[in-house]
Amino acid sequence: MALERTYLGYFKLIFVAIGSGLLAERLAILFAAFHFHRLTVFFHEIRDLLTWPAVAIMFVVGYRFLSDLEYIEKGITVPAKEIIDPRIYMAAERTFLAWVRTGIGLIAFGFVIEKFDFFLEQLSIMLHTKLTTGDSFSGMGIVFIVLGVSNLVIGGVNFIRTVKQVDQGCYHIHKILYALYGVILLAVTLILAAMIIHVSP
Repeated sequence: MALERTYLGYFKLIFVAIGSGLLAERLAILFAAFHFHRLTVFFHEIRDLLTWPAVAIMFVVGYRFLSDLEYIEKGITVPAKEIIDPRIYMAAERTFLAWVRTGIGLIAFGFVIEKFDFFLEQLSIMLHTKLTTGDSFSGMGIVFIVLGVSNLVIGGVNFIRTVKQVDQGCYHIHKILYALYGVILLAVTLILAAMIIHVSP
């Protein structure tokens, strides 16, 4: 369970970096509309510094997570005294809350990105100019929201299964859930990378 919390913190940090890079790209477009060339270049560089290293680190962290899972036994018998020990349930609850925090953080970031896109659209109408760089520019926030919702669902299922297994006296790592989450993370990372390439100048 501690392993889950550690890697959820990594994943959250990585996607916050990617989201910050996407916001920097939007700020670059905004400042370009007002002909602030230096700020435009600055935020383009911030975008490059935040997004591409974070995308690369995502693959490295994902691989390390799968490698670490191989060192954990497939089934650990839970002693009877631990079944009645509230600390094991508190640990499961802390892990569930880590899933929830990560999910809510990603959803909030997605709403911020979508609101900024809406702001740019309204501003483009007022200025009678185009402030977006392609059809794929909008929709990046939705990707974050979908990832956040999947965090909440997978975290909830994981918590219920963990408590049920501890009650039965044997805890198993939920490899199917981890595999599903890994596929979702890979898909989201690839989608965001494709979107960033598409809107890059």
